[in-house]
Amino acid sequence: MIGLGEVTVCVQGGRRFSFQPDWKETAWEKKEDVLCVAVSRKKQNGVEAIFLDISLDKEKIDGEEGVSIRLQEPECDGFLAQYRHKEYWCSPSWADSLEHVPGETQALLWKEHGTFGFFLPVCGEQYKAVLNGDQLCVSSWYDGLKSCNSLACIIGMGENPGELISRCVRTGLELLPGSFPAREQRRYPELFNYLGWCSWDAFQIGVSEHGILEKCKEFKEKDIPVRWVILDDMWGAVRGLIDVNAPDYETVLGARHSMPLYSFEADPVRFPYGLEHCIRLVKKRYGIETGIWHPVSGYWSGIDREGPLADVYQDCMTEGENGQLVPDYKWEKAFRFFDNYHQFLQDCGAAFVKIDNQSTIRRFYAGKAPVGEIARQIHKGIEASVGIHFDNRMINCMGMASENLWSRPVSALSRCSDDFLPDDREWFTKHLLQCSYNSLIQGAFLWCDWDMWWTSDGQAVKNSLLRAISGGPVYISDRLWESKREILMPLLLQDGRILRCDRPAVPTRDCLMENPEESGKPFKIFSSCGEGFAVAAFNIGNSNKPVCGSIGPVDLEDALEDCYAVYEHFTQTLRIVKKAERFSLSLKNADDFRFFLFLPVKEGRAWIGLKEKYLSPCTIEEYDVSHVLLKESGSFLFYSQEEVRTVWVNGKRTSAIREENGLYVIYCDGMGKQWITISKSER
Repeated sequence: MIGLGEVTVCVQGGRRFSFQPDWKETAWEKKEDVLCVAVSRKKQNGVEAIFLDISLDKEKIDGEEGVSIRLQEPECDGFLAQYRHKEYWCSPSWADSLEHVPGETQALLWKEHGTFGFFLPVCGEQYKAVLNGDQLCVSSWYDGLKSCNSLACIIGMGENPGELISRCVRTGLELLPGSFPAREQRRYPELFNYLGWCSWDAFQIGVSEHGILEKCKEFKEKDIPVRWVILDDMWGAVRGLIDVNAPDYETVLGARHSMPLYSFEADPVRFPYGLEHCIRLVKKRYGIETGIWHPVSGYWSGIDREGPLADVYQDCMTEGENGQLVPDYKWEKAFRFFDNYHQFLQDCGAAFVKIDNQSTIRRFYAGKAPVGEIARQIHKGIEASVGIHFDNRMINCMGMASENLWSRPVSALSRCSDDFLPDDREWFTKHLLQCSYNSLIQGAFLWCDWDMWWTSDGQAVKNSLLRAISGGPVYISDRLWESKREILMPLLLQDGRILRCDRPAVPTRDCLMENPEESGKPFKIFSSCGEGFAVAAFNIGNSNKPVCGSIGPVDLEDALEDCYAVYEHFTQTLRIVKKAERFSLSLKNADDFRFFLFLPVKEGRAWIGLKEKYLSPCTIEEYDVSHVLLKESGSFLFYSQEEVRTVWVNGKRTSAIREENGLYVIYCDGMGKQWITISKSER
């Protein structure tokens, strides 16, 4: 277990007071003439919460340096850190000691004598904690506080890393005022159970009503069942970008980040008939819902001081550190601005919003109030508006800072990686690592969005596998007339419903504690689907040489059955594996990958599902030992230990084709749901 050492309090002016608490006690207090320092420990849900209660007589706690606790090294070989490598994104990092844990680390995992340990800094009502090397740093970013009453961190040990992380997150949320729910208690918006598309990578700076309608026309002609689209950046009215005549991309990209929002309406050049006209046509002609992207700041550089928004909503605005005019963080004011913005979007026919640029609290609101207070209030204002106008249909984005994670009261979904880069092998590796390891932590708070992607680039099949197993939404961003139906359909039912895993995908436990780019082993991520599990395996070694390893049920959390039928999608092979058994896995290069389904064998049978789909078990609506109801037609796969003699499909007798190792396939070509009955007798 990580030990806790000296506590240091930094006051304004640079003076420091250090104390060595007796951490063996559940509570410890020390008083001096100028301050009182108390620390306490509370056990809940089998983990331990550390509280600070510090008060000064006359001086104030330094807003930047605040309070720090020195940590003591546990007996382990190394650490997995989730740290903030950018203002709004996190990445995994492996360290051989606490001293080498990167700054802005928001979660830390290690393995000690065969048991996992987890250290989770907390962002509470005022103070935010992060790890910087072997120091837990607790600060408010605000110089006006004379006290620090804060839940600083949660520490736990457990055999199951995913369950341990979820327990620590749940405990922290329960102990903070408001008791926001963990992911399992958040309602996943129904619309995001269907295939979507985003305008950004397709059109980027050239998004327009004409382009959106042409793309929807493409979906109809190709029979691609897209059910929603996002109008991403460049749709809005931003002076200075309106009259751009097809300049180079980098020029516009640089310009847009210095531009403020002029009005709620769409850009009059790109959308000459207004936003409502475009959204209504998309819905009327193609039956597709539209979502609208916008930053939490209005636009990248806030609100235009010379526009109508600044005039009408002046009392809802505040000035950021570098002079931008942005929505005030106080929840009543934030709510008034976003309530009016979202009312306009709803009146135009929008079905949801994607809200970007969220982890910019320090940039826009530094010094106005403690970080925890700002984050909680602005998220409360935003989500109150989204609840009223869009029934909580919302994608959070650029918001992986811990002040965002701990402060969202209702929303269920958030991006978990840097922006998608088309046709980029190096980016794919970075993206895979970010999404899977970030989901290990963020997935305990929220459902994870693994971002848009292209069906038309060289990484398309690998990207489709990531979305199949991600547990989150699936939405593409192909350019006009480049979307490929054949890449998408293994992910979907015919009506566009995603075959979705039950939880965010994460690395298997044997891949947690070593860098998979350097391990020489396949990198494996997994999730659950019903009683079974899905595992995707990739070669992401730095050298692009063969990697060799193994896999078995013991790598998968909650794989408790005695025996599993393991089906590999691409080779269409089946093997039977006992609970403690492993089998070898080799991948020759970065273009070699596998997708396994682990299905429990019960009473000599395992139902796999439709052969054409990645998540075959998700095509099964209900079943028992002899009957299966499929959601639609296709090639139904199952394993039977004993020979199958008779099969009925929708009441008609047919035959099952037996393949190797007890694998059977039944071809169902009817319309709609398919009811299958299987018997080992001739009757």
